Amino acid sequence: MNGEIQQASNIVISARKALFENKKIVFTPSKYVLSIQFLFVPKFLCSKSVKANSVCEWFNVCLQRGLKDIKFVIPTNRENKHLLGFANTSQCVIVCFWKNGNISSFCPTWEFDREKEGWKINYNEQRMKKNPIIQNLHFSDQTDEFKEILLDIGKFAAVIEQPYFADIFHNAYESLCGSETIEDNNIPKQLPNDFISIYYAVDKADVFGGMGSWNDSPPYYAHQKGLDKEYNELSNELLVQLRYHLMYVANECWKHD
Repeated sequence: MNGEIQQASNIVISARKALFENKKIVFTPSKYVLSIQFLFVPKFLCSKSVKANSVCEWFNVCLQRGLKDIKFVIPTNRENKHLLGFANTSQCVIVCFWKNGNISSFCPTWEFDREKEGWKINYNEQRMKKNPIIQNLHFSDQTDEFKEILLDIGKFAAVIEQPYFADIFHNAYESLCGSETIEDNNIPKQLPNDFISIYYAVDKADVFGGMGSWNDSPPYYAHQKGLDKEYNELSNELLVQLRYHLMYVANECWKHD
């Protein structure tokens, strides 16, 4: 999974658990992260922007400002999938719902420090207009559709002689069926057990990126067999299912009835 998407979704998962339990947030950045900063929009025209230098500090400021709910949002489709492995291309946002009825989003920007060999991430807050679609975002468990695309694209990978990807899709499918042993450090510790297999499947089947990815050699092999249309249709549907179910996991976990 793209690190940008993984971090933002994991922040939301951790924040939702903290809100649900009314406790402090627990979040551990990846080893390749040098710093995470959050810049809040000033409350008033004459006031200064507030900066938080960690996820914990950011969450505390959010609580002070009346955080009511939080969600992870990302587009479910992208025309140019070759860019999906790069930083600052995911268009994912953390959406905050405040007790006064306002809504704002935190958009990440990743910058690589070559000297220290790590990433500096800045989340900038932007005010959002009240939008019924955003306010009423709801996701349901649609793993049957997820399983179907994993089976279909797995068979397709075998047809175009890409056994490595066929195995990836098969393993993701098996995890959804409960027959795959899940031992993965990439799974956030704050995630409830009911969502682990779905998160694991999303992480494993997210094969979009640059060199060595599903965007690299597979299109060429599909073209050789005259299967360009099938490759594009299956790839589009896989991306939709991956992103939908990541939003399902992030936004439906730790939810009050």
